[in-house]
Amino acid sequence: MKILNSCVLFFVLVVACINASFAANTPSRYPKSKTGIIKYEIYGATTVGTEVLYYDDWGSREAKYITTTMELGGLSVTRNTLVLLEENGQWINNVDLNARTGIRMRNPRYKESIGQSRREREKNEENKNIDAGGRKIEIERVIGKPCVVWEVQYSGIKTCTWNGIVLKKISGPGFSRTTTVATKIDERVSIPEEKFTIPPDIEMKTVDITTFHGN
Repeated sequence: MKILNSCVLFFVLVVACINASFAANTPSRYPKSKTGIIKYEIYGATTVGTEVLYYDDWGSREAKYITTTMELGGLSVTRNTLVLLEENGQWINNVDLNARTGIRMRNPRYKESIGQSRREREKNEENKNIDAGGRKIEIERVIGKPCVVWEVQYSGIKTCTWNGIVLKKISGPGFSRTTTVATKIDERVSIPEEKFTIPPDIEMKTVDITTFHGN
């Protein structure tokens, strides 16, 4: 059972890192906001939680601390996770703060945008959204910020972005539908270095993510 749980945890971390790569694939990630702290609320039919995002140096460093509690069939499971992006998103670290384990891998999409202008990167991202079945549907205000809303109809995923930063995301079909929405943002603030540091007692494993992309 312990071996099975370890395998499941490893798979979950790998999937999380793959998902993170789609949100961290460009240099100068947040060209209009140098530093910031964003607090989010997470809620759904079976899940509640919080998320705090710290970013520095125009998004070249980013740390996301997520706490979620899932209740299903009378059982309650709480997870504490750290997702740390380094070198403009070139490296992705996903850490299970409960199990004190994590994985580190290169972002396979990082090289796609090297040498491109900001406008070129934005256009490429827009084309990728369209190719994935997404459509730009409206402008929505989240914590006072005007956000571009993209929706992928067949998957039910909806994202609201402000200057490249996701302030609201709705994902999952039906009963598993989950909403993550920003409740507060503080820009131009000093962030403690420890927020961008993996705790020394975490057992990290480096993984070649290209094997999951068939490359």
